[in-house]
Amino acid sequence: MLLKGLLFLSGVVICARLPLLPAFCFSLALPLVAGLGWRYCHFCYPACLICGFLWTLFSAHLLLQHELLPQDEGKTLYAEGLVASLPETNDRSARFNFNIENLYRNGQATESNPGKVRLSWYQGHQPVKPGERWRLKIRMKRPHGFMNPGGFDYEAWLFQNRLRATGYVVDSRDNVKLADANGFNLNAIRLVIKNKIQEIIDADSLAGFIPALAIGDRNGISDAQWRVLTATGTNHLIAISGLHIGLIASLAYLLVLKIWTWSLGPFVNVPASRIASAGAMFAALIYALLAGFSLPTQRALIMLCVYFSMKLYGRGIIPGDALGIAIIAVLIIDPFAPLSASFWLSFTAVAVIIYGVSHRIHHQRHWWWQWGRVQYVVSLGLLPALAFYYQQIPVFSIFANMLAVPWVSFIVIPLILSGCGLLFIHSALAKLLLELSLLSLHGLWSVLDFFMLWQIHLIPVIQPEIMTMTLAAIGVLILLLPAGITARWLGLIWLMPLFFPIEQEPPFGDVAMTVLDVGQGLSIVVQTENHNLLYDVGPGYASGFNTGEAVVLPFLRASGIASVDLLVQSHGDNDHIGGLKGIIDEIPIMGVISSVPERIPRGPVRDCHDGQSWQWDGVRFDVLHPAIDTSLSGNNRSCVLRISARNLTLLLTGDIEKSAERRLIKRHDNRLESNILIAPHHGSRTSSTRGFIEAVSPDIVIFPVGYRNRFKLPNQDIITRYKGHKAKMLTTAKSGAIRVTIKGTEIEVMEHRKKNRRFWHTTSP
Repeated sequence: MLLKGLLFLSGVVICARLPLLPAFCFSLALPLVAGLGWRYCHFCYPACLICGFLWTLFSAHLLLQHELLPQDEGKTLYAEGLVASLPETNDRSARFNFNIENLYRNGQATESNPGKVRLSWYQGHQPVKPGERWRLKIRMKRPHGFMNPGGFDYEAWLFQNRLRATGYVVDSRDNVKLADANGFNLNAIRLVIKNKIQEIIDADSLAGFIPALAIGDRNGISDAQWRVLTATGTNHLIAISGLHIGLIASLAYLLVLKIWTWSLGPFVNVPASRIASAGAMFAALIYALLAGFSLPTQRALIMLCVYFSMKLYGRGIIPGDALGIAIIAVLIIDPFAPLSASFWLSFTAVAVIIYGVSHRIHHQRHWWWQWGRVQYVVSLGLLPALAFYYQQIPVFSIFANMLAVPWVSFIVIPLILSGCGLLFIHSALAKLLLELSLLSLHGLWSVLDFFMLWQIHLIPVIQPEIMTMTLAAIGVLILLLPAGITARWLGLIWLMPLFFPIEQEPPFGDVAMTVLDVGQGLSIVVQTENHNLLYDVGPGYASGFNTGEAVVLPFLRASGIASVDLLVQSHGDNDHIGGLKGIIDEIPIMGVISSVPERIPRGPVRDCHDGQSWQWDGVRFDVLHPAIDTSLSGNNRSCVLRISARNLTLLLTGDIEKSAERRLIKRHDNRLESNILIAPHHGSRTSSTRGFIEAVSPDIVIFPVGYRNRFKLPNQDIITRYKGHKAKMLTTAKSGAIRVTIKGTEIEVMEHRKKNRRFWHTTSP
């Protein structure tokens, strides 16, 4: 059964990786293929693969029917529908999912039908509650996110969660609540529990962990706390999934087993194990509903139901068969689950435990040895997946989890769930239990803080290719072979490519430049054979989100860049410098030059000025602007950098405007001609004068702009000017990250969005 599950999964993955979907009519062959596979044994294995593909194709077409049409993007619309999630609130806004039932534009029903969407309600927002029906004045756009190597695919996350548009509520008197939530709304019940917890618990730095572990609401956990959990490999303890639901099911199984045996068991001819299995599944279902029935929770519940269903019917349980059935069941319910890292991490963890622990003779081993081996097996087995998804491997994960898993499972969660169970029965006792859970959390946190004292707690690795992943998986399998098999240490050799990959830096004399997709902002990484340069770091936002942490840092890690040799901070506008706080404490920066050195929190920092130059690995770098004695300021003081490699040139211009362009022409007219130009000021009308374009005469112009940015950049007049010079034009909004590589006398251009296109990605009109 495991092989059938893996084949079904393979079909799902093949379909999910397609850039375009085949026609819907192909999916109608699903019943025929399933029937043939059931009827003819020799065809059952190919049928599993084909059925996985066709089921995903069918589901994808159904989901893609819900779409916001391009003509309705950015337009003021009126939506009637249901609040479908717990709102995520802060001082500035509330964010929530909204199931749209009716959508109107200018009083007429629209052709758009996005279904479930993600909305933000900024300053002045009403306290929306789950289950309430509202009429809202909104503006939306189709799913769109940053597309960068090593970065988070936001569009895939939206697709997996069935969110077909994002937008915001326009603050207006037209926003009206139409009906309260009914008494059986799951999310409304969760909100009542959350509010009651916050009402009886005093302010505490770890108080956000209680609703996270009780109802799956992690809104109260700070970024600093997430960093500690990630660095120690214990962040999985906060996601209500297999560990927590398995614990609840196990406790319920034992409790029902004892009660039934002591009470009705002697009088009713029903095996106690069957009654206990039914009780365990019921308890797991209740906890999954309490946790919001999120996708990881659903997967854990399905896996448990497969296990206990076999016990319920008295069938022998072969772990591999149970895993195969669970994989198929999860994918039937959610064929897009493989888009999530948690899917692979959870199933990989179960698979390596079965492989590394089952069928071993441990009768004479202490319980602590067996528990330690489980943690060792999981930590080792997840190495390839962690390297692929996070490009970081926690050093102390095995030791932190040996303590944290039983601590959370047998102390923290029982206290929290017992306290929550008494919230509406005995507030004083509930408060006592929840305060005891906080006390236990503080004890655990002191241990996690101890691990953070070590200088190295995360090992950065380059995001592995498929071949490297395959070799690492073989190494893991060899290392986890049973004792008695000689030369298991050879598995370490198979793991070596994971930690010591073949370097991909440009050879001597060549250069690679990647213009990252940071929305309406700029960040560029330039790499030579042995050096790298970071030009600007993208924007930061009042919400705390910044592209330095979300885009630049993941790209550097995925590229194997452990430190920045030189940061060129062109000027001080937020869309160029706002991301600095997200990387300055996370990666060493050896040197900085900037037109705003006072804005850089730590040195060494120097002014950038005309005349500075250096060579790295046969590649020349020249600063052309600003002049030392310039009177220009702001955008016009941006650092302009010219990069020359093998008679080909790149020109990075920041946000210079007309006056700076004129001075550049006056001082460096004979040095401005370049093959690749980063358009000044994102293609604004304040820049790209005709004289400047003639002086540069670029072959390729790159506009770093955000999707549907409010400035409507690049400006149409500027596009027309560059077209007049027959320059090829690219935008990060349409192309995602753009990598330009000078190889000898040739220029190669790679558009990340085009190279990694999937059928759910939004294409620009």
